[in-house]
Amino acid sequence: MNSTALEFVRYTLQNNPSADNFGTIYDAMARTACARSFHNLGREELSLIGISFSVLATDQLECLIKEAQKSLSSD
Repeated sequence: MNSTALEFVRYTLQNNPSADNFGTIYDAMARTACARSFHNLGREELSLIGISFSVLATDQLECLIKEAQKSLSSD
């Protein structure tokens, strides 16, 4: 798992504390990518590090979100 991808999700979760299910987290991640508010990374750059907003990559994205949530809870 790419550490920058994990940090992106952690950043999104920390900045959107009310995002508590996949749909709201996905929306928050999409907004973060569109705004390029995490290290100026947009959708294209994020896809290069393993974050795809494609419906076909939902399982992978869910695993990444769970890993980020787990790492935040252990901080």
